[in-house]
Amino acid sequence: MHPRDFQLPAAAFSGPRDLRIRWLGTAGFELVAPDAVLYIDPYLTRVSLGRFLFRKLVPHADRIAALAADAAHARARAILVSHSHFDHALDVPLLAKLTGAHVYGSRSTANLMQAHGSEAATALEHGRRTTFDCGSFRVTAVPSAHSTFALGGRVPYAGDIPCTCDIAGGGLKGGAYRCGDVFNFLIEYGDFRMYHLGSANLAEDQIPSEARGVDLLLLCIVARFATEKFIPRTVAALSPGAVIPMHYDNMFRRADKPMMLLPRTDFGRFVDDLRAVSGEPTVVTLPLTSFASAPPAASPLPPPQGLTTP
Repeated sequence: MHPRDFQLPAAAFSGPRDLRIRWLGTAGFELVAPDAVLYIDPYLTRVSLGRFLFRKLVPHADRIAALAADAAHARARAILVSHSHFDHALDVPLLAKLTGAHVYGSRSTANLMQAHGSEAATALEHGRRTTFDCGSFRVTAVPSAHSTFALGGRVPYAGDIPCTCDIAGGGLKGGAYRCGDVFNFLIEYGDFRMYHLGSANLAEDQIPSEARGVDLLLLCIVARFATEKFIPRTVAALSPGAVIPMHYDNMFRRADKPMMLLPRTDFGRFVDDLRAVSGEPTVVTLPLTSFASAPPAASPLPPPQGLTTP
């Protein structure tokens, strides 16, 4: 099995009440409602592996500007950052500047924003759930954990981006984008509930009861083998009606190239493991969207089986 076997035929997902959901690649999503635009982990720059290892990382301004223009930036309310690794946080300061969206993330993420001269960030409190409104979206940030797939069974690039980080001379190197605290996001849009799980680990004792039975789970599936019983535990904690897997694309490869899966993605096994614990769940994948130029407006699509419009 391959992600394209479950793919919708356009670059957006039409949910209830005119909600548009688009996958930006990696763990990134764009949620567009009539009164608000919400971003989650937006990462479009997609630096090469060589640049990540040896050079400072610079956001791709044209791609980010195209996203800001397409998303009707006057409606941009918030950017949610699950953790501050480069493939989640690199593009956030520039996107926030272009759209005026407020950033919600860890203290590490807030330090990154401050280094870019912006105070438009809320540092979510360590170990505590926080609920806030972004237009018609109601968001609850849920403390979570990162998968431990680095050598020695550790979180890669653990720790915080310090408040003293210096972006002069072209930005930070990839390893300087420390993980920081990790958060999942419960996003409620009317009666429709989504849950964004941006790293393949979770803290069940932090998940609120309101998250159980979510209509849609946006689920990181890379590095899941490093977390014991990740799929059974996630299904038991959230009991999702449908799943959009993500963070399986090779983020070191440009989005306008044919998509390659990250090592050990094993998409077929993911589907089999999901079926083993939840019967026949609705699995939906979205096409990897290229932002080399401003993308076309997406046509509304009917909800896939298992997602109903209130």
